[in-house]
Amino acid sequence: MADDDIEGLAAEYVLGSLDSAERADVNARRGDTSLAAAIEAWQRRLSPLSESAPEISPPPDLFDSILSRISGETGKPTHPGQVIALHHNRKSWQRIAVGAAALAACLALAIGWFIHTPGTSPKHITTMDCSRLYKEFWGRLADDKYARISAEHLAGVSRMVLRAYDACQAGDELDANALFRRLDRMQF
Repeated sequence: MADDDIEGLAAEYVLGSLDSAERADVNARRGDTSLAAAIEAWQRRLSPLSESAPEISPPPDLFDSILSRISGETGKPTHPGQVIALHHNRKSWQRIAVGAAALAACLALAIGWFIHTPGTSPKHITTMDCSRLYKEFWGRLADDKYARISAEHLAGVSRMVLRAYDACQAGDELDANALFRRLDRMQF
């Protein structure tokens, strides 16, 4: 017997989901060391569950009432489903589909018109020479100052200079000027 079959059989045995004939068969085969080990492993895994909940017995007539309900059913639905003919509604669905396609085409045309119309795309016009300001800042630092700055401090200064340059390129002169002035006031 394969290991998966033994594990499954042991799990069903421990859970109590085998019928009496299958349970008797497993009891007869308990001499098989691999089956016995699998049963013991499943008992160890599931024992905390049985210890944490109190034992509750079902009412004695529960099984009989389930069987009587099952045997009374014929397998046919009591209310057969209503079949709706779709060919009657086909014209309305076609109208809805054509309307949705026309709306999507109009939306695509409007978006294309807006994107390609001159003057609607944002252009950043800046009066600042961003490259010059960036180069001037790094040019003012002498080589001996670089040697005195810690690596963490130099990385922070570099990030701030790049933020100022990005603000300048984006046309945010107010932020760029504020950052470059702050950098000028730093003592190295």
